[in-house]
Amino acid sequence: MTGGNLFPVKLAVVIVHYNTSDDLARCLESLNAYGPPDDFRIVVVDNASRDEGLAEVHRRFPDCEWIFNADNQGYSRGCNRGLAAVEAEYYLLLNPDVVVKPGALARLLEFADAHPRAGIIGPQLLNEDGTIQHSCRRFYTFWTLVLRRTFLGRLFPDSRPVRRHLMQDFDHRSARPVDWLLGGCLLVRRSAVDRTGPMDERFFLYFEDVDWCYRMWRAGCEVLYTPDARFVHRHRRSSAQGATSRSFWLHLGSLISFYEKWGALVWLFKKWRDPLLLFVMWLLDMTGLAAAFGLAYGLRNLGHDLFPEQLYPFAEYRPLLLFGLLLATLTFVLAGRYRGEHLRRRRSVVEHLQQTGIVAVLMLASTYLGHLEVVSRAVLLMFVPLLVVFTALGDGLVRRVLRRLERGHLSLERTLLVGPAAVWRTWLDRAGDLAAQGVDVAGFVDDPGALESLPPLAGGTVPWLGRPAEAADVAERYRISQVVFRDLPPPGDPLWTAVGALRRMRVRLRWQGDGVWLLAAATRMEVFGGGLSAVQGQAGRRAAGALGRRLCGAVAGLLLGVAAALPWAWLRLVDVRQGRARIDRVTAWDRWRGGTPLVLALATDGQVKGLVWQWPLAWSLLTGRVAMWGEQARADGPPPPPPTTGDLMDFWRAEPAPPGLTGAWAAAGGGGRLRAICARLWRDPGGFGNVAETVRAREVVEKDPPGTEVE
Repeated sequence: MTGGNLFPVKLAVVIVHYNTSDDLARCLESLNAYGPPDDFRIVVVDNASRDEGLAEVHRRFPDCEWIFNADNQGYSRGCNRGLAAVEAEYYLLLNPDVVVKPGALARLLEFADAHPRAGIIGPQLLNEDGTIQHSCRRFYTFWTLVLRRTFLGRLFPDSRPVRRHLMQDFDHRSARPVDWLLGGCLLVRRSAVDRTGPMDERFFLYFEDVDWCYRMWRAGCEVLYTPDARFVHRHRRSSAQGATSRSFWLHLGSLISFYEKWGALVWLFKKWRDPLLLFVMWLLDMTGLAAAFGLAYGLRNLGHDLFPEQLYPFAEYRPLLLFGLLLATLTFVLAGRYRGEHLRRRRSVVEHLQQTGIVAVLMLASTYLGHLEVVSRAVLLMFVPLLVVFTALGDGLVRRVLRRLERGHLSLERTLLVGPAAVWRTWLDRAGDLAAQGVDVAGFVDDPGALESLPPLAGGTVPWLGRPAEAADVAERYRISQVVFRDLPPPGDPLWTAVGALRRMRVRLRWQGDGVWLLAAATRMEVFGGGLSAVQGQAGRRAAGALGRRLCGAVAGLLLGVAAALPWAWLRLVDVRQGRARIDRVTAWDRWRGGTPLVLALATDGQVKGLVWQWPLAWSLLTGRVAMWGEQARADGPPPPPPTTGDLMDFWRAEPAPPGLTGAWAAAGGGGRLRAICARLWRDPGGFGNVAETVRAREVVEKDPPGTEVE
């Protein structure tokens, strides 16, 4: 142990090798010649090389720690094996084609010691002719990908997006923070690895460095470039060899994996995955029904000589086909075919026959009861088995595609664990293959107590990401689609604030502890990680309801925008100037502690004016910030307190939604229910009433904030 270091060695050099023994020999020679002044270790991880010269290199450098993999496990997995082999304060990930220059390692470590917030540090990489390589980059954009990975790059080799991506506008002779660094030579701090986890092994080759740097920034660690330390890199960029090379396709696959993990559109797909997949299942069912009907008609038409009755044109069958589509939709929905929990559970033959059989019987009965003489009974009889087969094929296709995507890590739900680290450590050990359950555990949050952070779980692959109260912020930063809680917080606990924020974000919530009471709160039970859990998430019915409310709000916003345009212009130009009205901003708080800023027209006494004067609400309706029908929100003031024992069930059972301009609450104190609701909407949209006191209190705080003295 040197210099009071907490680790056995200050530096461990990890080299992942594959069939480049000449380069590896030069790299090891330079490390032995120009190593740092402190003690250091070298770990060489070989990915089943077939290079004949490897045995000679192994013989020449016996002091290195050699790890020989039985097969080629990829670059990221090889690096992680090297990281796990040695306890060190810093790890230098080095490609075999890198040569160390005199004093480079010492200067690199000095720079790292002087910048304790740095998680990853990249030195200056030089070509063999001494010119500077562009080893630091900005994150990819759409146009960067187009110009770097298509033929358009040859047409515009010096385009501005490419120059920005390669940071050619930056003087590479000065140190600075950068988005990401090439993985050929990276110095990584051990504490940063504990904070973010090791390399993501879904990246076989390429983009593992982009992903690691991206996670470092998300975790609050800096990624720095320094020109003070220089290494020579024989960079080949094999991914640019064209679409016929294996490297190109590995690069493309890693690119897809990166955007599957961090892309906003993919995150939205994962967030609404179950409703989308259920919609696809319905679409395949309806396509199968139409195909079965069309094929049955075609078979009957081919065998027309076998039947004495005339076959009418297909146009005569179209009403029956449309009726069958509607009938099948209603039957399958009522039979529970489109429930989220059925996506992974293989449907039994009996269950499938029951569901399709009901549709077939009802269609046959409708033709008899309706005396539809134009319909051939032979068509319907052939239609029944074809319907069974085609809907079964569609059902199996959805599950097969889902399993294939999950095996390729392309549709795994990024999951955050909330609760005690010791409990999750045990749970992860017995949970089995979570990827096979569609889960990608991004990390966990727990209270570290007096410590600054907690060690990662599951062999270093599940890092600590923050405190429980920060769960909503962590979910947003790490593209979390599902949050799993171990135990329910007590009523009034601040964690309920994070729960409310997560529900507003439409993140799926899952409880692994004793949450039997949740069964009475619109949850469903699922097996997760080897045990039962209560799930509150985006079921198909809730997704359809949210979409319906959104469409109604958009239509209402358009109508209000037209109807209130002239009154709003009069209010702004006449009433406000003459002091008969005012326009103010208020915050509408919902029970989930979410604040929605709104612009309202008020009378001089602070009373909210009628709907026809509230033209700004049209835009709020169009953008979904408010809804026509929903819960009443409270205007201004502090956010509501966390739920207590009395309202905990209502807090959980109610579906998060924007504030409603009207709702069931608007009927109080009126005559007929509908009449009272409409009257309240017309007189006092939102039910805010008189907001003079809250506006006045806010103005006082803004003028003299707490902590200032008024003379």
